[in-house]
Amino acid sequence: MLTDTQPQPLIERIRDIGHPEAVRRFFSLLKELIDIINLPNGDARLVFTVRKGQKAITANINFFLALQLVKPNRGEVEYWLTIKKGCQSQLSAIREIDFVPLTEKSDYVSVVIGHSDAHLLQNPAIRKCWEDCLPELAETPKRGPHSARHNADIYLAAEDEAFLSDLLRLVDDPTLGDSPSNDYSAAEPETAYDVVAERPDQPHNLILVGPPGTGKTFALQPYLRDRNGASDRASLITFHPAYSYEEFVEGIRPEVVGGQVSYRVRKGIFHRACVSAVQLAGYATLADCLNDTPENRVRKLQKAPVHYLLIDEVNRANVASVFGDLITLLETDKRLGADNELWLTLPYSQERFGVPSNLYVVGTMNTTDRSIALLDIALRRRFAFRDMRPDPSVLPVIDGIDLPQLLRTVNERIEYLLDRDHQIGHAYLTAVANHTDLCGAFRDQVIPLLQEYFFNDWAKIQLILGDNPAWGKDPEHRLIWTKKKYTASASNALFGEMPDAMDEVVTYEINPHLQRGNYDQVPAQAFIRIYQK
Repeated sequence: MLTDTQPQPLIERIRDIGHPEAVRRFFSLLKELIDIINLPNGDARLVFTVRKGQKAITANINFFLALQLVKPNRGEVEYWLTIKKGCQSQLSAIREIDFVPLTEKSDYVSVVIGHSDAHLLQNPAIRKCWEDCLPELAETPKRGPHSARHNADIYLAAEDEAFLSDLLRLVDDPTLGDSPSNDYSAAEPETAYDVVAERPDQPHNLILVGPPGTGKTFALQPYLRDRNGASDRASLITFHPAYSYEEFVEGIRPEVVGGQVSYRVRKGIFHRACVSAVQLAGYATLADCLNDTPENRVRKLQKAPVHYLLIDEVNRANVASVFGDLITLLETDKRLGADNELWLTLPYSQERFGVPSNLYVVGTMNTTDRSIALLDIALRRRFAFRDMRPDPSVLPVIDGIDLPQLLRTVNERIEYLLDRDHQIGHAYLTAVANHTDLCGAFRDQVIPLLQEYFFNDWAKIQLILGDNPAWGKDPEHRLIWTKKKYTASASNALFGEMPDAMDEVVTYEINPHLQRGNYDQVPAQAFIRIYQK
């Protein structure tokens, strides 16, 4: 809350900038800057200023501009984030940003981002360049004190959400200074959307399930592209066995700066996705969303566009460990803006956290992955599962070979000998345009996959491909050949005696013409006779 002495210079500068949403975004960034450099208010290495005659709020570390919010005389509000000059090439492909050197010979440049492109403040490449630069600025031998006077109110506004909210209320109505209210929602103007945002026809939490090659990952592509071919409303991650809560939500990470090891809290992709979702509703941070009234929060989140978090191979990680205590917050009725909304306090940062109702989580799960049997039952209850099966109808007939019938026959045999979760997806054959492509697909993908499925039980692989003698294929048409049958006399000749408990042994090999790439020596009948006796 404000004291009797009003922070008038900061209030005037916020009024000059004239953009409350941009101000909130700036102070959210400033809070991160303070957490990263871990310096107290009043430290000689810091100077946060609101200079007269400039429509700007500036944060300097030592003698370097580190972060700035500025309203040019013409144009929109801009965010300036300082990075190392060597990092500039990594961001050159982002056309919406500009670079301004701090000085002619400086090793640092400022990334300039207009408010219309404010989503780029969450761009992982930009954030990493900026966050990696800040500790270096704090450790430079060129230290303060500064000639400019430090404004302690700026530091306080970054650390205290209630203080910032009161500042914004006073900017709108100076008469409120004597009787501040606890309703901070008035400081944040409602984002102007013409209509309630259209929601996708799918559950909030969805997992696409199926065998390999059924297009699960391909089905994520539309979420990554908007009508113009690109989108910033989706985040993509692939789980792996070492993935943890610390990478997904937040965790303490070591950093080496100037030969010294320090530790700070790093936000994970799930946390960043939730922030991106509330920013689409007009909030700068999750804290702003939680500080708002329930009525405003419901209205804004209902009108906000959707943000997607896409998780490929969701069952390859220990899901219960990765989601941790957030598993309850994923439920539709427990999300921010829902009837029974909940939030919790994160263990490392001690910040309040909730999952906004305009965030949709879409994952993929390969049914052949044996870790599916260990999938947490809590996750199964909170996610909807959509089965994706092989679709032979998308395949063509090439060189007289009926690929749809071939795939149907192979999968029917796999389902009989193994189960339906180990079928072969149509994606293995969608790129096949001729006989050569088909031979390559079988040699490099289909047959190795069958080896994995049946643990090199070649007799079963022969059954799958119709290469068993009873099916009636000519020997030269078979893809899996019987290399040799060892009778008792053949075993004696090989070992000099009969091995103990020795059953009849048969060895196999892949058709040598197929194996060596002599595809013109592999007739079309080798594939036609898979499904046609």
